[in-house]
Amino acid sequence: MALVTGSSSGLGLVIARTFLDAGYRVVIAGRDTSRLDAAKASLGHDPCVATACCDVTKQQGAEHAVQTATSQFNRLDVLVNCVGTSDRGLAENLTLERLDELIQQNVHTALLCSVAAIPQLEIREGVIINIGSLASKVGARYLGGYVTAKHALAGLTQQMRLELKPRGIHVGLVNPGPIRREDAGSRYQSRVEQDSNVPAAAAKPGGGTKIKGLPPETVATAVLQCVRYRRPDMVLPRYLRLLIAVGHISPRLGDWLLLKFTSSKA
Repeated sequence: MALVTGSSSGLGLVIARTFLDAGYRVVIAGRDTSRLDAAKASLGHDPCVATACCDVTKQQGAEHAVQTATSQFNRLDVLVNCVGTSDRGLAENLTLERLDELIQQNVHTALLCSVAAIPQLEIREGVIINIGSLASKVGARYLGGYVTAKHALAGLTQQMRLELKPRGIHVGLVNPGPIRREDAGSRYQSRVEQDSNVPAAAAKPGGGTKIKGLPPETVATAVLQCVRYRRPDMVLPRYLRLLIAVGHISPRLGDWLLLKFTSSKA
């Protein structure tokens, strides 16, 4: 049985569908009842799907999501923390209020849901998967507070993996590059336009990176593999793992690679 937060639309919904197709019973969690109902309908009103309307930025909401899973299906094997918010802008213009908001969305949600789920996951020797980003690995330009938030999530994931392993719980991180979506290129247009020093290309997926957008189904399949094989950390596209490793060994070369993979207009 899998609980997927942030799954009333987008990547979270694709992950929920992937787990359902793989034979899991699934709870989709989100803040809007109408969107959750639409998501459940898109999954065919399958009896193996339940919904949890809650705000997982709050402890009560996280606990409600886990309680829904256990009350509906009497077990919890997998938690996928898919709630998150991206950003655009220069680090020097990042406000503490905006950074707090991003950390709440990307880090607090994962922490609160994981803590709420640990007792049930320990019974099943279950798995927690956090959805990171390439921004969890590198400090690319023009991503506002997103890099800080996703680096924090990466650190939290590793710490939890080490601490929970003796209790039989695996904690993994999936780090996708830009994901294809209908509003790609326009979603962050307003944030880019607020700062004349941020190039227009930064509104594109990945802040204007030259990396091709990933189909959400590819990311969802990686999440399922991370659960099945208890993988600690996955980077998509996979070829970037070597480049990231090289960049960590040689920061100068890493900076050069980041500049190279950024749009020429950036």
